[in-house]
Amino acid sequence: MKRRVFVYQEFISEEIIELFSSLGSSFLIESVEEDILTLIDSDYYNPEPIDLGGFSELILEDFDRNITMFLEPYLESEFILGNDIKSFIKELPHGVYQFEDIVTYSVVRNNIILKEKILNYINTIVNSEVIHTVLEFIENNMNSSSTSKKLYMHRNTLNYRIDNFIEATKINVKTFKGANAVYLLYNY
Repeated sequence: MKRRVFVYQEFISEEIIELFSSLGSSFLIESVEEDILTLIDSDYYNPEPIDLGGFSELILEDFDRNITMFLEPYLESEFILGNDIKSFIKELPHGVYQFEDIVTYSVVRNNIILKEKILNYINTIVNSEVIHTVLEFIENNMNSSSTSKKLYMHRNTLNYRIDNFIEATKINVKTFKGANAVYLLYNY
């Protein structure tokens, strides 16, 4: 599996491009546009992956330049946001963003196009029962026991559905960040 990593910096310098080129064979430069560098990351199975957050801090310290990165989830198929993310990351504060962050920011910044694409993506790959179960899990403070009682469902079934959602969407609703992203997406 592989993913794309989008790096935004106003007027990307040659030094930054060289720095990302030197990351090794697991990172390949796919394209360089005016201010977006697109990398292909095939480092999924590496037990010690490159810390791109630390890499971002290194660039700030050594080059005195801020960058914004979006790390697509590792998928076997094409990711739904594709080129839409290129314009969206230019609006974000500098930092390193995962899919959950983009979901939250698309809702908070009222980016209707991005939000609709994400909703369609999730609704296509996960059935409505699983979505309902996940939303109830979040409403019940991510407490499996109270959610399974409320839904009259065995706890193992609940956990199976939650794990199914996490595997399909790459949004971990067992964490605050993932649960917050899904809650905002479906309620606002």
